[in-house]
Amino acid sequence: MKSFAEFFAGVGLVREGLSQHGWSCVWANDISKDKFNTYNDNFGDEHFKLADIWDVASDSSIIPSSTFLYTASFPCTDLSVAGGRAGLAGVESGTIDALFKILEAKCRVGTKPNVVLLENVRGFLTSHGGEDVAETVKRFGDLGYFTDIIELDARDFSAQSRPRVFVVAVQESLAMQTMKLNKNDEVFDTWWSEINSNDYLRSHRVKSIISKNPSLKWGILELDFDVKNTIRLKDIVEKDLQDDSPLWWSDERKSHLFSQMNLNHIKDLELMQKGETYSYGTVFRRMRKGKSMAEMRTDGFAGCLRTPRGGSSKQILIQAGFGDWKVRLLTPREYARLQGVRESFILPENTNKGYFAMGDAVCVPVIEFIAKQILNPLFDNYKMSNKAMDFSDKAKTAGML
Repeated sequence: MKSFAEFFAGVGLVREGLSQHGWSCVWANDISKDKFNTYNDNFGDEHFKLADIWDVASDSSIIPSSTFLYTASFPCTDLSVAGGRAGLAGVESGTIDALFKILEAKCRVGTKPNVVLLENVRGFLTSHGGEDVAETVKRFGDLGYFTDIIELDARDFSAQSRPRVFVVAVQESLAMQTMKLNKNDEVFDTWWSEINSNDYLRSHRVKSIISKNPSLKWGILELDFDVKNTIRLKDIVEKDLQDDSPLWWSDERKSHLFSQMNLNHIKDLELMQKGETYSYGTVFRRMRKGKSMAEMRTDGFAGCLRTPRGGSSKQILIQAGFGDWKVRLLTPREYARLQGVRESFILPENTNKGYFAMGDAVCVPVIEFIAKQILNPLFDNYKMSNKAMDFSDKAKTAGML
């Protein structure tokens, strides 16, 4: 069975993506009661452990021992460029230590997962000059894993710009069959040439970390990245809102937003108003030189969704055309669509909880891509290898070998 356990499960969007490709969740954990409630509404609570991961680490036996895959979208708070940049030394992002404590315990009893998938913001690559992610790869190596790092952006799958880093650690015997491994310290060989051939999935940041740490257990996964995304912002907005909907901002609030725009964005808005169809843009408020500015994006993609910690973190939608424009906040359902979530996914009734549910979640089609391109091939190879070993054992018993 393609089984997985998800740590920092949130509302279950990793599960949502993996389940589309035959994966079964056998255990899940998160500390947030609100996120658990949404998870429960959509998947039930049979496998969910509502607890601090440090409590789980103190008794890892509660995690099924035959689990093939662990996933962990651990907190980005201390890694994000918008945060304090404490890195893995921070209280929240440092909870990855609890995951490693669990892995160490599983190693001691011979039941570690075959694959571990970590997900976080791009700031993970630059945290402490790349030392945090290098230390993570080292820790995986010490536990018998080879590691690859890939970068994927939700804009290749949805109408949201959301670059993310995925760390894939593969147990050594499986890695030897499925990955191209580096040869000790000889990082600048044909292996290095291959990793340099794909700038899109592994940026200069990744390559810099590898080149500075050639003795770590690195491996390359062969990926076929042939993605053609046609979804744009206009495809996810709710079109049936009436002009008198309370969601639309008042003239006073609208004028204040306009006053925060720079000249270039005002010109863009004026051009949008001239259209004979509606066009859409999103706006973030940002502090520039001590002043709050409204920065508009009109390329068909929303900016990266965040959790709501004040008005500036909520994305604003502008609808313009036919000589006029209107403005409102994106709705939680629109957030969900930007994350590639099915329409039947149950969101919290409370609006702010809906923003929280989707704001720090993963983009479902990205997880589906990883399942199809990485996890399924790894599992298939593992299964075939085990069948071959079983056949060999049976043949030896029968005296055939």
